[in-house]
Amino acid sequence: MKEWVTVAEAAVLTGRSPRTIYEWIEDDRLAVRYDSENRMVVLSKAVIRIEPTIRRGRPRGKPTRRF
Repeated sequence: MKEWVTVAEAAVLTGRSPRTIYEWIEDDRLAVRYDSENRMVVLSKAVIRIEPTIRRGRPRGKPTRRF
């Protein structure tokens, strides 16, 4: 397994969408760097470690729509 993976590869590793990986990055749950091709990459061990701690689905108490 590679030490650093792209967002798309991280999504495949976790079975989540790339948007979810970007949300984890935005929430500072995953650190990123840029490779030689200027692509955003994340540490694969961190992705595997964080995935079981994140619950799937809509958070309770938040409305799905505002009227």
